[in-house]
Amino acid sequence: MLRSIIRVIGLLLLGLGTALAQATDGEAINLAGQQRMLSQRIVKSWVQIGLNVQPGLSKRQLDESIRRFEQNLRVLEPMVATPEARAALGGLQAAWAPLRTSVLGVIRQSDAALVDARAEDVLMAAERLTRTLQDQATAPASRWVNLAGRQRMLSQRLVKIYMLRQWGVDSARMREDLESVQNEFSGALANMQQRPGNGAALAEELDKLALQWEWLRTALATEGAESFRLILAEGGDAVLDLANEVTRLYQQP
Repeated sequence: MLRSIIRVIGLLLLGLGTALAQATDGEAINLAGQQRMLSQRIVKSWVQIGLNVQPGLSKRQLDESIRRFEQNLRVLEPMVATPEARAALGGLQAAWAPLRTSVLGVIRQSDAALVDARAEDVLMAAERLTRTLQDQATAPASRWVNLAGRQRMLSQRLVKIYMLRQWGVDSARMREDLESVQNEFSGALANMQQRPGNGAALAEELDKLALQWEWLRTALATEGAESFRLILAEGGDAVLDLANEVTRLYQQP
């Protein structure tokens, strides 16, 4: 009898340990994925200040994004255990320092290309860490947490590119990126909507995300007037909020 009780307790503890490990996997992937988004949001907010697009709000967004990036780094430190993941985290920390220095200085159009290049280094390092954590995760939904989390980054990347071009920072690569970002977002959204087993709450949020995404794409296609800067800034934030909620729902058991 005692052995049976001990066995049951052991199984319960094993199940609890597995559940906690999976929860930690999802949260680590979520936080690493947030770093991808923040790399783009920081540049977007920085450029919006230079363009005088809601400068007060953009400054608050910039400060909050810097604060959250550094907080995420601290929270990730004890969550990253394997040598491969720790190396990826170290690479992210190294890439972050130059970007942080750049965006805390004077905001000048002449520095925009350098700031964006440093943000690209951070984005690549954050992507490497996120993929490493996904590959090591045991939670079945880890891939979907990563996919949904990447949509947050794409929403900010799209608006960042738009704002940079508005500020006179343009290139063939940016124009190509503008199209590839839209294609990637739409393809990932379709995959998530077609995923078997989406609950009612998740399906509803995905539908909201799809509507807001189409609205943002339509606004982008009619760019030209200076007033569209504000519309794109607000539309990108609306997509970000919905993508964040979808990511949260994928983290749930």
